[in-house]
Amino acid sequence: MFNRKLRNALLSGVFLAVAGVHSAQAAVTNYKVTQTYNQVVYDNSNPTWDTIFNGSFTFDSASNTVSNLTGSLSAAMTGNSIWNSLTHQLSVINDGTSGLIVTVFKENTTDVFQPAGFASTGKMGPVLTYGNYNAFASIYIPLADPTMTLSLEQTDKLAYGDCTSAGLMGGNKCMTGWNAFDASGNRIPGGTMRGTFPNTQTITAAVPEPESYAMFMAGLGLIGLIARRRRIN
Repeated sequence: MFNRKLRNALLSGVFLAVAGVHSAQAAVTNYKVTQTYNQVVYDNSNPTWDTIFNGSFTFDSASNTVSNLTGSLSAAMTGNSIWNSLTHQLSVINDGTSGLIVTVFKENTTDVFQPAGFASTGKMGPVLTYGNYNAFASIYIPLADPTMTLSLEQTDKLAYGDCTSAGLMGGNKCMTGWNAFDASGNRIPGGTMRGTFPNTQTITAAVPEPESYAMFMAGLGLIGLIARRRRIN
């Protein structure tokens, strides 16, 4: 009797553990993101010198929240030999059309351009580009499915600014990039040093941590063992 009770308790625990892992993975997912800002000024001389942001983040589909956005932003002027580490997720803006604009910074402050602030509205007009030695990258996350291909309107929300020593021109003008518009409403390169266009973003689901797989497989194995012993008995 005792063994049967113990076995049933173990079986219940395993089921709950496996269900908990599955449920948690279904709601909370880790993603990788890559952005490419085509630096127009280098199209002919150095076509591979684009500004790149590589990062990762966690998305909770139950609460539509984003956390742990971190990554690295390349300095195109150095031929991408220098990368800035961006580790401070300090801004999340709901654009009102089922998406989030999430911004990560090098320093623990949103002050990038002088006298303060950064390009955060998703409508990147003229900005002050004299910098505070900070840097940022803004990604766009569709709430329905973060891996969706962005529309042109959604790519208008992407932006970067590099006011670190590697990204400053003339000692005080930041490297920046986003989509801009001419007087007729056509998209044109936006930002400094002739701007960037086109700008692209790709988000993919990250491979689950080995610990999650190990726990899941261990649970399935234990369930199989208990079921086998029951059949034998």
